[in-house]
Amino acid sequence: MPGLTSGKVCVFGAGGPVGAMVAQALDDDYILRLTDLRDVQDLLTENKPQSKFAPLPQVPKAPHEWQCVDVGSYDQVLAAAEGMDALINVSVLRHDLAPAFQVNTIGAYNVMKAAVACGIKRVIHTGPRHTRLNFEGDYWHDFDVPDEAPLHPGNDLYALTKLLGGEIVRIFAEKNELEVLCFLFTSFRPGNGGESLDGSGVHPLTIAWEDTGTPFRLGLQVDALPSCYEVFDMTVDLPHGKFGTSKAQRLLGWQPKYNFERLYQL
Repeated sequence: MPGLTSGKVCVFGAGGPVGAMVAQALDDDYILRLTDLRDVQDLLTENKPQSKFAPLPQVPKAPHEWQCVDVGSYDQVLAAAEGMDALINVSVLRHDLAPAFQVNTIGAYNVMKAAVACGIKRVIHTGPRHTRLNFEGDYWHDFDVPDEAPLHPGNDLYALTKLLGGEIVRIFAEKNELEVLCFLFTSFRPGNGGESLDGSGVHPLTIAWEDTGTPFRLGLQVDALPSCYEVFDMTVDLPHGKFGTSKAQRLLGWQPKYNFERLYQL
């Protein structure tokens, strides 16, 4: 399908920090329907960012809008998806068994089912690449790991429920001839500094908060994908040599601005 350089985009999980950066990256080119379980005013009043440097969402200005949507409810997801040209799912819940399954797995199913029902062909899904789950299958001791390397969740609740959601998304894409991009994240750091340079270094799969939204815009705008479901590790090129940006650069034209040299160069 041709890339979407304009149109209407629904973002599920817009109350989180990744959703906040997605909204910033898209608000000039698209009409956004930002959704989350909670109202944006409640999130801003609570003022509890996910981590020290994580961004908070902003109150959208017209023509953008905010809707309270439970991704575990298909009817609510379908209503939010109606009239949209693309869907982005950055919703996540990590620690509680039933809610995590409802958001990470059932939520992914609901988003994809709604995409098919509404005739939406372009979807961007997100998840984690867990890199240190303390067993031999997690690639921690490997180098030059490709974006397509299978996820090995072990018995981690967050990793398992997101893996199931990603498999559901892939099957929907294959069976319905959709074009789905799956962005995998692990670690986020502020690109502009603001943190102590204490020698702690940087995780081998890391992206700057300031760079996080741009791949979503490029993912909407790309004209064609090699297959109906493409996975991308969202990171910068770091000296570890474990993960890299070559696929995102080749297919999306993405070049991160921040490479964290200050954290590993004297």
